[in-house]
Amino acid sequence: MSCCCEEESVFHKKLKVKLKEKGREGRIIFLKDYLEYLLKNDRPLPPDFPTFAREIMGLDDRGGFIHIRIWHEGSELVEFAQAMGYEYRIDHYD
Repeated sequence: MSCCCEEESVFHKKLKVKLKEKGREGRIIFLKDYLEYLLKNDRPLPPDFPTFAREIMGLDDRGGFIHIRIWHEGSELVEFAQAMGYEYRIDHYD
């Protein structure tokens, strides 16, 4: 008998998000969009937001995509990417 829900892996996943513009400007737009998403949806600012912002600004821009580590596919960052019209995909870490 199979379970109706799939168990989430305990391993990190990669959220690959295509930036609206390449480079530093694209990462700034991403952070502005994320703040707008939080405010519009009455979500609290994560306590580690300064660390998150530093990480986003330091990520390599791989063909216009940034790779963000997430725990599960229902992550708030996935919801954000969907709501704000970002092209994205989720991969498992090898």
